[in-house]
Amino acid sequence: MEKWHNFILILIIVTLNMSGANTNLINLGFEKGTFSGWTGYTRIYSTDVPSNNTSWVEVTLPTSRRQVIMTDTTAYDPTVGNLLKIIPKGYKYSARLGDVITSADVTQGNNMGFRCWQQKLQYKLAVDSTNSLLIMKFACVLQYASDHTALMEPRFKLTLYDSSGNEINTCTNYDVYSSSSLVTGFKTYTSTNSLFSSASNIQWRDWTTIGADLSAYKGQNITLEFMSADCTGRFHFGYAYFVADYQPMKISTNFCGTSDTAKLIAPTGFESYRWRDMGSGSIVNSDTTLSTISVPMVNKDSVIYHCIMRSATGCIDSLSTTILKYKPVASFTAKMVGSCTADSVQFTNNSSTNRGKLSYLWDYGDGTTDTISSKVHLHHYTTSGHHTATLTVYNPPSTCTIDTVKDVESIDVDMVELKAGKDSICIGSSTGTLIANGAWSYKWSIDSTTTKLDTASIKTGLPANTYWVIGYNSAYNCFSKKHYATISDESEWMDSIQGKCWFCAQDSTQLNASGWYVNAKQLIGAAKQSLSYLWSNGATTDTVFIGKPGTYTVTATDPWGCSRSTAVNVSEKALPLTDFSVSPLVINPKHNEVICSITQQSNVIYSWNFGDNTTLVSGNPVSHLYSQSLPTARYLIALKDSDTVYGCTNSATKSIVMEPFIPNVFTPNGDGHNDYFMPYYDMKIYDRYGILLYTGTTTTIGWDGTYKGKKVDPDTYFYVIHYTDFNNQTQTRKGYITLIR
Repeated sequence: MEKWHNFILILIIVTLNMSGANTNLINLGFEKGTFSGWTGYTRIYSTDVPSNNTSWVEVTLPTSRRQVIMTDTTAYDPTVGNLLKIIPKGYKYSARLGDVITSADVTQGNNMGFRCWQQKLQYKLAVDSTNSLLIMKFACVLQYASDHTALMEPRFKLTLYDSSGNEINTCTNYDVYSSSSLVTGFKTYTSTNSLFSSASNIQWRDWTTIGADLSAYKGQNITLEFMSADCTGRFHFGYAYFVADYQPMKISTNFCGTSDTAKLIAPTGFESYRWRDMGSGSIVNSDTTLSTISVPMVNKDSVIYHCIMRSATGCIDSLSTTILKYKPVASFTAKMVGSCTADSVQFTNNSSTNRGKLSYLWDYGDGTTDTISSKVHLHHYTTSGHHTATLTVYNPPSTCTIDTVKDVESIDVDMVELKAGKDSICIGSSTGTLIANGAWSYKWSIDSTTTKLDTASIKTGLPANTYWVIGYNSAYNCFSKKHYATISDESEWMDSIQGKCWFCAQDSTQLNASGWYVNAKQLIGAAKQSLSYLWSNGATTDTVFIGKPGTYTVTATDPWGCSRSTAVNVSEKALPLTDFSVSPLVINPKHNEVICSITQQSNVIYSWNFGDNTTLVSGNPVSHLYSQSLPTARYLIALKDSDTVYGCTNSATKSIVMEPFIPNVFTPNGDGHNDYFMPYYDMKIYDRYGILLYTGTTTTIGWDGTYKGKKVDPDTYFYVIHYTDFNNQTQTRKGYITLIR
């Protein structure tokens, strides 16, 4: 049987959300958690089964096992002992390409067990200045297959194609077989998984970063393709996890305002960075992992820096930048224009910089934004009053940015309004709130003088009353009519607790809270608004079940926050006694009377059930005769006692046993009375010498005092009786019977 060797590849490419991102690259990094924009293919390819060789077939994404979005950010790859995370920290998704073998595949013996699959994913992108650097991170797990040639082995391939479908010749292309496990950078893991027992040494490579410089392809469409393959035999597999990312191929400079230090930011994702000051020719960083460095610029006008970026696979990219200071200034003015109902504001942009060209982002404070760059423009507000407007200024090619914030006024006197914070407040309180909006300042009826103007738009701590306000603009040449609002005392209302304020032991009682309103005529009616409840035991429903004695309080609160509290004391009532006695506990058809008794309690009714379809409701003691002719039986006597005051009930049972009646004398003298001993029993009779005189069965009428047809003498005889009891168990009774004639 062919040995199993394993190939696992995990590829993740970092995704950044960048300003001005190319719209052709939506979901390149699976940031939507879907395969939107990607195309999937699969095929069977096997040198062992040539007839199964097929062409690539496009598939609907996601597939069940070969192209799947991964979402568990805490998961690790178990094939290498959970040393490798399938979604690196800081990322939400990756896509799995291909599938690992499972124990179920081994037993199925179908196309999932006999694999021989290849699968790939493609993404077409239009290259421009925003995405000219493609960054890729991947990790490989390869099981060396000593009995395969390279072309038979599991494989992973990363390829870039130009718009004509030709492979782009770049060192970022990656093509590896499982026999490539001896290349630099791989680690060894010894698997304990029984599926891989014949192939224990797994070579794996941790996250590896490469970057593809696509600057030469700006304005063209290229295709990014990832392919993983099982071996061309039957069982060895290959799969991948990946996402994709793009960045501008440039060094960003942050050297702004009055700072004396410039910050240089190279594209992220490379394994090493070597920064060189071109003026002195010296390397300035000892830590080659730094993609960002700080450059002192005291008494310096400009400096040229060069950065050499190296991928883990040896690909080299380089960039240069000239450090220049940028001093953007964000400034604007705003004034209302038009009539008192126009609600329009004229913005004048006074921003400036010492170099470069500015771009702008306006946030008008009403939920709308704009990137308009004209010196003067109008904005129409749909709400009136104060607005916090922000102008953010960008100064490319640097990363310098600055913003300024102003309180901007607009007015449409028809939009001025006044409302109460709540329709009602609690009776007698001063907790009312009035909220005005739509103006710059206000004249309030609640001020000591109605000529006072106040910029405050909210007034609190008000008693019930009717109030008015007039809204003004800052120049006081636009004003509204009077707007009124009323704060009312809430309607008087009450609350209560209904339900039994006691419960029987081992039970509970249901309490129900309710509230109602009392109108001006002192008539009670249902609550007009729903109330909320909070019980002292933490319950928040109107109904609770109480199973412990104590004092319980419920606080009812209306929609205005007004509360009422009611308390009730709940007690526990003891159950009536049930410890009754029965005598005797064993009876027989001859002696069949029992007497039951219990200590009498006041206000308690006793209900007896004697287990033979006979019941009795009475005091105690009580007697009962069992009239059934059964030779053996078990009867369950049940007592249920009821408290007539609280309705508490209790119960108990005791059992008695009926056994066969065996007399000690019988008189077989033909008088029709006691002429036969123990009819219909399995029985043997012996004389004093041990001679067997009689053998009876369940069908015989009993011993008639004869032996071989002759009457025996009056004497004492020994019997052995067998019978089946109420538990269907065989019982034996032995004793002596005296025969009298």
